Amino acid sequence: MKPAELPFNSTIKRMHLIIKVMHEDAMNALQTNNKKIAEEVVTRDNEIDRLHWLVARQHNIILQNMSLAEKLNMTIVMTSTIFLISRILERIGDHVVRIAQNITHLIDSDLDKRISDKIQLASNHALNIVNKSIGAFLRKDIHASNKNIEETKKLEAICGEINELALIEKGTIAISIGYIVESIRRIAEYAEDISETAINYLVGEEGK
Repeated sequence: MKPAELPFNSTIKRMHLIIKVMHEDAMNALQTNNKKIAEEVVTRDNEIDRLHWLVARQHNIILQNMSLAEKLNMTIVMTSTIFLISRILERIGDHVVRIAQNITHLIDSDLDKRISDKIQLASNHALNIVNKSIGAFLRKDIHASNKNIEETKKLEAICGEINELALIEKGTIAISIGYIVESIRRIAEYAEDISETAINYLVGEEGK
């Protein structure tokens, strides 16, 4: 596929939408004890990987053909920024898969509802940061990007509460909760990376 046939921003929006739905479905699987939904989340990661590969391929084509970048009204810095954000989204997708895989261990485990509710809360918060980070990048909004970076600090307290509650659980259940919490935290941190990448790009553009 030629770069002009699928604009970079369209690919980023598609990746973000798939991740959002995967994340929501993983939490739905936890709340409804539906292992099938969690397993389906895992299989959808292949589409995220393919889209990231597409961005990487288009990025390389443009790097090798500077005149093409001009025709598409893009700069090398812009394409490199989108490639970085695509790579971050691909890693977020990996963590959503990790969450879904560990949720399958919690289903039918008589999990304390306080824990599942806290996981839902933390997950919603992390996904909200991802949504806002992508939105701020697409709008080229530096102020919103800066604000999103602060949001990750609020998530730390919720994750700490979940880890404390997990102490009452046993073996595999406690370990799976720990992995889920860590992946939720990493998703928020990756969303922060998206905002920082956007800020660096936008500041550079303003300097020009």
